[in-house]
Amino acid sequence: MAKILYPQVITEDLDDLKELEKYHRYTHLFQRVRMLGLLKSEECSNLGEAAQALGYSWRQCQRWFASYQEGGIEELLKSRVHERGRQELVTEEALEDLKQTMKTGKIATISQADEFLREHHGIEYAHPDGVGQLLRRHKIKLKSGRPRHEQADQEEQEAFKKLRGQDRGGQRAPLRGWQTAKGPGFRRGAIRADQLA
Repeated sequence: MAKILYPQVITEDLDDLKELEKYHRYTHLFQRVRMLGLLKSEECSNLGEAAQALGYSWRQCQRWFASYQEGGIEELLKSRVHERGRQELVTEEALEDLKQTMKTGKIATISQADEFLREHHGIEYAHPDGVGQLLRRHKIKLKSGRPRHEQADQEEQEAFKKLRGQDRGGQRAPLRGWQTAKGPGFRRGAIRADQLA
């Protein structure tokens, strides 16, 4: 294998590399620019020496230099932090569809949301709690109606509400002695200033 003449392969000027080092000083990209500077200035004659000087492995420096050769300084300084970690299983369309279905009230539990994603979008989580974590990450809260007794008669309850309003002629209840027109007033048992004298 032929020896690489790093000062000739690295096209950036040493002063430009120093400026880039200053610019990226407090980022994770600093060491990459530093590696180019060491090779360009011939402080290090090969990637092994540069790796040792930077405290990285030879293989890591080789990957950085390969990306530099492939796309120049722009490719070397491309941050790939956002590509780390697991990717989301659910697509934007599936998540939006899930939100819309939840708004209609057809989904009230995590297991129903898991079943919906599996049947309608083919997205299968290993455990239903994965869907619960998905909902928490996207700050989606399960919609559930007000609890009603299974034997409650809806029409009878509506009639009762109307009767209560008719007893007062549709008006609010009269103020009690301890209430004021501006607000609820004092609590029961609270002592007012005129009672202290």
